[in-house]
Amino acid sequence: MTLRDFEHQILDVLKDGVIVMDHDRKIISMNQSAEQLTGWQVGEPVPYCSFCQKRRMSLGEERCYLIEHERSPYFSSEMPTYSGKLVDVEMNTARILNDAKTGATYYLLVLRDFTERKRREAHALREKMVRELIHAREEEHERLAQELHDGVGQSLFSITLALSALQSDVADPDKKEYLTSVLSEVSLLMDHVRNYSKQLRPIELDQFGLESALQVLLDSFATRYPNVAFHTDIRLTTRCDSLVEINLYRIVQEALVNTMKYANPTIVDCQVIERDGRVELLFRDDGAGFDALNVSKGLGLRHMEERAKTIEGLFQIVTAVGEGTQISVSVPRERGYYATD
Repeated sequence: MTLRDFEHQILDVLKDGVIVMDHDRKIISMNQSAEQLTGWQVGEPVPYCSFCQKRRMSLGEERCYLIEHERSPYFSSEMPTYSGKLVDVEMNTARILNDAKTGATYYLLVLRDFTERKRREAHALREKMVRELIHAREEEHERLAQELHDGVGQSLFSITLALSALQSDVADPDKKEYLTSVLSEVSLLMDHVRNYSKQLRPIELDQFGLESALQVLLDSFATRYPNVAFHTDIRLTTRCDSLVEINLYRIVQEALVNTMKYANPTIVDCQVIERDGRVELLFRDDGAGFDALNVSKGLGLRHMEERAKTIEGLFQIVTAVGEGTQISVSVPRERGYYATD
């Protein structure tokens, strides 16, 4: 093998497209990556990128920005390919040879496919926006729950005291009965406000932590569904980060709602334990299950998965028709959330 053959082999294993062109932009040599990316051939001129096609030039200036500056750092643009399709690339160039005898000048053009990188960046941006949206929504839920409890709840309680005092001073049986019915309605309204406040932000979560809040949540479902056996095993030595707690709570809440709505189970198991510096959530039911390959994820499943990602958790669902559903989430205990600033 000659040194030239060895050099060609090195160029052909590079993922970046490498092109040697002259001052007229005619391709003198290119590696396989450049050919696969663009579809161009040796002897053809390199077309102008979208930036050079549109840019304003001074009198006598070369349209190709890279040749004009002879050595340019990477910049991104769209490059037309052989098929006519535009592909996002990062590119740079450098003058590598200036033949004093012939006056020919040669340039090295390096192309890097930017499409996949842009796709990854867009995906990362979407995930960051989802994390920030979830965080902002939970903060708003906390504020509204506090206003319902401290504002509306306290006002209704004051109204109840006033009506009770008024009722004790009324002798007319009809009026007394009317005040009794009003007090009953106000009491019912207070129950609704408490329930709405809990749905927005469970008070047990803020006061006592995830273990207590999940136990209250599961007990409430056990009361509403007496024909279902709810088994719980929640063992946490200390409190987790607030973002870990609220997102794990919402995942269990969403799983319970989905199970009761669609699965028709007889047994529901919920386990939350600590293991090797992680918080492990395991939720299982013996309900109808579904074909995970042929059924697209509904909003509930997507919400659970997004919440798991928000706290750097690993989300997994295992299910089959007639065999129930198992949802598992593993969250790092110490690194419970992404920084959003």
